Amino acid sequence: MNIGIILGVSEYFGIANNLPGCHYDAEIINEILAKTNKYDDILYINEKLGSAVVKEKITDFVSSHKNDNIDELLFYYTGHGEFYNGEFYFILSDFDNQKRKQTTLQNDEVDNLIKTLNPGLVVKIIDACQSGKSYVKEANGINKYFEKTQGHFKRCYFLNSSLNDQNSFQSDTISEFTKSFINSIKNHKSTEIRYKDIIDFISDEFEGNPAQTPYFVIQADYTEKFCTLNKSLKQYLDTMQFNVRSDIKDLNENFTLLDKIKNQAQDYSGKDEALQLISKLRVEISKLSLDSELASVFDLNISFYEDYEQIERKNVIGKWLNENAHDYFAEAKYKRVRKDRHTNPFGSLQTVHIFGQQNDKEYEWIMNGFDLDVEVPYKTIVLDLISKFPNVESFTLRIVYLLSKKKIAFFYFVTDFEEKNWEKVELNANIEWLHIDYPITKADDVFSGLMSIFNSFQEKIKNNLNEKFEMKE
Repeated sequence: MNIGIILGVSEYFGIANNLPGCHYDAEIINEILAKTNKYDDILYINEKLGSAVVKEKITDFVSSHKNDNIDELLFYYTGHGEFYNGEFYFILSDFDNQKRKQTTLQNDEVDNLIKTLNPGLVVKIIDACQSGKSYVKEANGINKYFEKTQGHFKRCYFLNSSLNDQNSFQSDTISEFTKSFINSIKNHKSTEIRYKDIIDFISDEFEGNPAQTPYFVIQADYTEKFCTLNKSLKQYLDTMQFNVRSDIKDLNENFTLLDKIKNQAQDYSGKDEALQLISKLRVEISKLSLDSELASVFDLNISFYEDYEQIERKNVIGKWLNENAHDYFAEAKYKRVRKDRHTNPFGSLQTVHIFGQQNDKEYEWIMNGFDLDVEVPYKTIVLDLISKFPNVESFTLRIVYLLSKKKIAFFYFVTDFEEKNWEKVELNANIEWLHIDYPITKADDVFSGLMSIFNSFQEKIKNNLNEKFEMKE
């Protein structure tokens, strides 16, 4: 008996940006598996569901086959992925990094469920598209991780889209890796298609593409077949047309150099257009309001600042700018201080004013944040939730942004206010920075992205209150 699990996650409740191409990825893979006539049962999940529901469906599906003799199990995933503390996570629609294990599907969890069926062959195809939050950071670590997990099974093929510090690209129509997987079947010259044939095709297609490098783990003898290309499947594949992303694929060879330049120029924004977008963002953010439940507990105050005085741990962004290749008009900032500098009563470093000639060996430069290299109407966005009740703390969402000709990136954090006494509160500096970016020419995506951040903020506060007051979800 052969069975398949197809999990597509294209819509998210707010913590991550939506991936419309992933919906079509899962839809097409489901059609292909069905038309191979190879699979006796397929679990198909391709809608916006909470993590508890997704896990229940997968667990029930696996349990229903515990008494069956499983020759092959194929697991396909398309959506956001995260490699965190030595574990790979499939990011589900209600993902919350404060409840990571509850709102994701862990790869080890998937492996353990699969092992209960003792399948002869396990195939895992992972098209993990990043959201711009730099989820997957440790290239060598994750490669070793998946090589280690192959020991869980007798025979296996793992096909990964790009599980290092790269993005897995997609258009609104389909992900590039899944498209290559489909084309490997569509363009095959014989009716018998092995998994090794698919891997070879994908490897050749991405050869020399520095933006995305698929990664494969194989523990098998290369004789295992994906399918036999029948008439129904061939007809389906012949009808398929895919959009190609011009920023990672060569344009048609008949295009002139000028054609290519003009095509790419559509993704770039001029200074006036970028500043106009920033001004429109201010208008849209000013319109935000809390949902009725939170509005009964908090007042929402929205403020815009021309500097970064409201921002904690600015060095994190300065360090990010130094350590990551980027084209943002921004840079880390430093100040010059004495090496034997003293701290003031509040613990912060004092700036040393230097008069006349001094020995440079007595001084050093320390990073004290970052700044934009372009004049903008405001730099910081602050959304404060001011509590109406003495037994509920107040919260804040603080956002800054970086600009380039192609992208706008939002860096943000959520924290609470600590009460020092009845009149005095201070910002809790124990924060975690998150960031996400969008094409600067796609204003609708940028607006939607900010709304997702705000909705995630509201959801986080609700979860905090539910936990504090022991409310059932």
